[in-house]
Amino acid sequence: MKNTKRCFVLFSFYDRTGIEAYLEKQAENGWMLDKTSAFGWHFHRTEPKKIHFSVVYFAKASAFDPEPSEAQLAFHDFCEHTGWKLAASNAQMQIFYNEAPNPTPIETDATLEVSAIHASAKKSHLTSYYLLAGVGILQAALFFWRLISDPIGVLASNANLFSGMCWILMLALSVVEIVGYHAWYKRAKSAAELNGSFVETKGHRNFQIVILCMMLLAFAFLLISYGGSKMTLIAFASIAVIIGVTAIIVCTSELMKKKKLSAKINRNITIILTLVISFGLTGILLISVISRITSFLPEKVPVDTYEYNGWTFEVYHDELPLTIEDLIETDYDGYSYEIRTLDKSVFIEQKEATQRPRKDALVNPELDYSITTVKMPFMYELCKKALLGDFAHNYGHPEPEDDMWEEHIKIDATPWGANEAYQLKLGGEMQMRFLLCYDNCIVEIDFDWDWQLTSEQMNIVAEKLGK
Repeated sequence: MKNTKRCFVLFSFYDRTGIEAYLEKQAENGWMLDKTSAFGWHFHRTEPKKIHFSVVYFAKASAFDPEPSEAQLAFHDFCEHTGWKLAASNAQMQIFYNEAPNPTPIETDATLEVSAIHASAKKSHLTSYYLLAGVGILQAALFFWRLISDPIGVLASNANLFSGMCWILMLALSVVEIVGYHAWYKRAKSAAELNGSFVETKGHRNFQIVILCMMLLAFAFLLISYGGSKMTLIAFASIAVIIGVTAIIVCTSELMKKKKLSAKINRNITIILTLVISFGLTGILLISVISRITSFLPEKVPVDTYEYNGWTFEVYHDELPLTIEDLIETDYDGYSYEIRTLDKSVFIEQKEATQRPRKDALVNPELDYSITTVKMPFMYELCKKALLGDFAHNYGHPEPEDDMWEEHIKIDATPWGANEAYQLKLGGEMQMRFLLCYDNCIVEIDFDWDWQLTSEQMNIVAEKLGK
């Protein structure tokens, strides 16, 4: 039977009422709090009993203090004389317990109690959430800006979706905490000044749990989407590096407290260490991890290689949905066939295929195309608009007088078996590059040929790519 346990407790900093109720329930189940830290709350097994807890806030305390100040020690002595023993403390939060049936409360003046909570919250709780909200706003704004400017790049990437979702959730959490605290403080201050009563705190523990579960589910989905690829290991490595860096910083700060260094020295060294590790060591570790992952999880292996003008080129024989052989007769057998998934998410999947001759046989035609599969019908128009914008860069502006001006020209889609079809016009001349809109996918295909396509070839493209 374990005699100790560690719990990662989610409570709002000012939620005195919720914390006290939680600790009293733990004591009734035979667990007594003895330490709180960034690594969780530590409990030891004890005889189950009814114990009263009181959470008191000491605004002058700091997380960097090597030991309690004289004022804190005097306050602890006062509480102990009245039957309240210190269970644990963490910065401004001091947690006491009392085994008497009906103990006299430590705090008897609601005005002073509310003032102490507010002073402590401004020193730590609110400042942290203000910073988090500021970063969250910037990150959320960046995510939505990217969503507008490059919707496919965002919606087709599970990593981008995961990152955007996490920042939006963190922004929601910080806003709820800030608004919730100020709403409570306004009521509590008014009640204390009006009739001396204390308004019970009400944190957002359930909301915090929901946010945490959503982030964990999003991360699990991200890992599942990566399958067994090296991106899975990179994701785990990134999380491990973040946890490791946090542990180093916290442990270093704790070590300085044990060495009795002043709060000022501890705080300054911790800030410098955080900046150095965050912007230096983290990058080095990630590069090292990624390079090692790449070494034992290589990309797909070519079937052959050849030399041309001092350069080495690779040859692949991937199975393509559409090949030059499907469209024309050719006796050239030196092609490299390659297809790769550019990005894939629950919303969109993008694939790119190429069929290229050797560099020493460029007289033979080549074929390039990409397939954007839109899995959610309501996103189809958004994707089509984005692809048309990338297909030709006229963006609705008047045509300039130069030979590099691009625009998309709508053509008859019937021969292609498509809903809509567009052809690229460059410098006033029609090119052999097309954008074909099918029911649930959009194909961009480039024919490196100098002759016109036949209806039969267009039908083959529809059969191979449009379905």
